[in-house]
Parts: sequence; C-alpha cells; structure tokens
Amino acid sequence: MLIQSELHDAVFIVRPQGDISKLVAAELNELLEAAIDDGAREIVFDSSALTQMSSDGLRVVLKTLRRLHGVGGRIAIAAAGDRVRAVMKVSGILGLLDVHDTVDDALASKKVTQPS
Repeated sequence: MLIQSELHDAVFIVRPQGDISKLVAAELNELLEAAIDDGAREIVFDSSALTQMSSDGLRVVLKTLRRLHGVGGRIAIAAAGDRVRAVMKVSGILGLLDVHDTVDDALASKKVTQPS
C-alpha cells in the first residue's frame, strides 16, 4: 500500500491507497503520530483511493481522533467510498468525524468535531 501525505495551508492531508491492513495500519499510525508531534492540528483523510479498512485501520483513526481532541484539533474524512463508509458506520466511528464528499469540502469546513 502506498500512503501519500502533504501539508496544505496547515492541514495535514493523508492519502492511503488500497487496503488498510494490520501492517499498513502501523505505518499509517506512525505517520499520523509524527505529524501531530510536528504540530499538525487538522488532519484530512482523503479516502478516494481506499478500497478497504480493517479494524486495525479503524483503531488508527480513533486513536488519531482522540489525540487531536486532546490538543484542540480536528479530523475529517473525505471521499470515502461506499465500502469504507459502511465499515466506519457499522463501527460507530463515522458519527465522530467530520465527513465530506471531497477534500476541498473538508478543507473549506471550519467545523470541529470532537468526541464527548
């Protein structure tokens, strides 16, 4: 799996491609932790090229959400396909995130979703 990332106007955008399995989830977690350690407070997951997300991937998203919540940050999911969206919905995590149809919509959003 390939994971691309970029910084866009202080928003860290991560673009995983393919499936997020256990091994890939560990790599994604390291990337996100490093970004937060380096000061990222807004993260957008561009899910347009993501085909599947395992429970390990969901844990990474939840861990990132909790960590950002602790520093007043936000996380958004953009362009999630039906399969990925269904997994997130069934797990209950979808309701905790800003969800957008496109990355541009996520970047334009000023809404901060934080768990209770």
